Amino acid sequence: MSSGEQPLNSLLSGEFGLDSPAAQYLPPTIDGLDDFLTLNAVLILDDAWNAAYQARNVHALAEILANDWTGFLPDGQVVDKRTLLMALGTYPDEALTFTRHAARLYGAVAVTRGSLGVDGVHVQSFLRVYARWGSQWKAVCVQVVA
Repeated sequence: MSSGEQPLNSLLSGEFGLDSPAAQYLPPTIDGLDDFLTLNAVLILDDAWNAAYQARNVHALAEILANDWTGFLPDGQVVDKRTLLMALGTYPDEALTFTRHAARLYGAVAVTRGSLGVDGVHVQSFLRVYARWGSQWKAVCVQVVA
């Protein structure tokens, strides 16, 4: 440690530290920080879904989807994880554009809403549902609409 540096414990005490008279005005926690960080983790996962889908990366998407994942398609068809992953590898190589419109956290459940464009043309909107088990988030279902 150089002569100008102070140990961390001395920075957290004294005139301006956590035991100073001014510290009584600090909130014990930052309201909403946990929800913000949690929602951010879900948005990162949602972006990873988009990237895996764009790259037709079956392995990456498989890691995001829960084993009992379900997809509800506009024609009423219901697909499972295995069916989606098998189909993903057969999709044509087109430029996909994902747009997120909303995201909301409900405790251990999160919802994102977005749309998908192919070669610049809107083709579908979707509502994705994520659930948390312990510290891990997984996609559990999607509703796709034309």
